Amino acid sequence: MTVSDQHIQTTDFTQYRKGFKHAYRIIKPFGEIEHVLDWCKSEFRDDWRWQLIEVSSERRPGEYIFYFDDEREYLAFVLKWG
Repeated sequence: MTVSDQHIQTTDFTQYRKGFKHAYRIIKPFGEIEHVLDWCKSEFRDDWRWQLIEVSSERRPGEYIFYFDDEREYLAFVLKWG
């Protein structure tokens, strides 16, 4: 799945369900989501949210969707974690 595919699939979902302008899906190994959340809390000022899609375990990575209203924050997230 390409970055643009991730954006298209999740943006359609967020506009319908959440009202956010942008969304991005990431997959992270067990214990790594905390680094992403800490970074988001320190870097972003506008409204953003995240959603757990699949819980990570020692055997499987977790799947998460991050939602953004601000395009700059969305692009910063994609560049950092995409």
